Amino acid sequence: MVRRSSFAVAAALTTVALTTTAAVSFTGDNSDAVASAAEKVAQPTTQPVAITSAVVTDPEVRSASEKADAVLTDADYVTREGDLNSKERRKLRAATRELRDMVSVARDAAVTATGLRQNTAASRSTERTSLADRAADASTSAGSATTDDAARDTAADATDPTNLAVAATNVTPLGGQQTESLPILATPLADSVVSTAAAQESEQASEQAWKSADAEDTKAAAESAAAAPSADRIEKVTTSLQRLITKTDGDAVVSVKPGPTPEEIAAAKKAAEERREARAERRAERKAEEAREKAAARAKQMAKAAKNYGNGQIPSSVLCGLSFAKGEQLRCDAAVALEDLNQAFHGKFGRNLKLTDGYRSYGEQVAVAASRGALAAVPGTSNHGLGQAVDLSGGIQSFGSAEFRWMQANAGKFGWKHPGWAQAGGSKPEAWHWEYGTKY
Repeated sequence: MVRRSSFAVAAALTTVALTTTAAVSFTGDNSDAVASAAEKVAQPTTQPVAITSAVVTDPEVRSASEKADAVLTDADYVTREGDLNSKERRKLRAATRELRDMVSVARDAAVTATGLRQNTAASRSTERTSLADRAADASTSAGSATTDDAARDTAADATDPTNLAVAATNVTPLGGQQTESLPILATPLADSVVSTAAAQESEQASEQAWKSADAEDTKAAAESAAAAPSADRIEKVTTSLQRLITKTDGDAVVSVKPGPTPEEIAAAKKAAEERREARAERRAERKAEEAREKAAARAKQMAKAAKNYGNGQIPSSVLCGLSFAKGEQLRCDAAVALEDLNQAFHGKFGRNLKLTDGYRSYGEQVAVAASRGALAAVPGTSNHGLGQAVDLSGGIQSFGSAEFRWMQANAGKFGWKHPGWAQAGGSKPEAWHWEYGTKY
């Protein structure tokens, strides 16, 4: 048996006591306090970062937007019902669009800022794991392994009779060299401490990431708030639109017009009917003018063809009839001119020209010469044989009559004239004889 000094025994007993106290301190009733402390360390700060949004929190912006809504309603009504000209209406529509867009931007900014704040708070509460929970999980798994090893070592040392500390307290003393590597590294608490340190580092990194995300959210909210119009700006544009609504060139924009009276309705119908009749009359005149132009062009061609025939030898196929004198014909250009003259005469006296003779064939000229003697032209020389002369009655056959004087004043306008020899002082006075386009 090896003897040990009293000093050695005392040292051993002291070591046992310290070791036992340490063991109890590390693994005993204070485990709840340790876990509580670890949980406090691991507990993150979950207060969300405040997002500044004047659009959401400023009651002045909200009040200005509500006033703008009321003015926009008035503007829509005035645009539809107001007594405006096209320029005023365009100006009012442009001002309405400006204010409506401004209010829409303010509300969109409010929705954006509110969504950022809600998303930030939700991510803090749902996406983080408590540090205490992670430390407790690590402590449980490490403690079960080290407990078995410690039990086996203690049983082996207790069988050694030279170890008085083991024999007395059943606890293995710590040597000087062993204390350099204190068993705290091999105990559940040591593992918990290590796990807690690692978790703290992880938590710090996670917190830094969340702070960066919070900064980004704050920046986005600030940019949204900065882009939103202020209450003063909204109120100024609202006031401008209100002035435009209530005043245009010094007069009220909106005017209520009463419905038409029965007399006004009847007058409007009559006016509409007169406009339709006038349009129909103008269409008829255009068609008549077109017909006259076509007739004139055809008559010119026909007259050119008639010149190819001798006096009294013109066939009926190249001559033209008259609408107011059935059975009579003239060279076509002369016929068109006489139709126009008759229309003017009818407008003056209310009746048509009365035609007694028009184109005379050579045989008809012979018959007239036989009946009138010297008063008739030599057959084959009369302008009647060319289809360019007429004999008229109905008052025109008398010198000095109203009809004759009218013919003297107006016939030349249509290309008809009274030849000098047929006038009252001529060689053969004939008031009834008139010619078209003849030359002497």
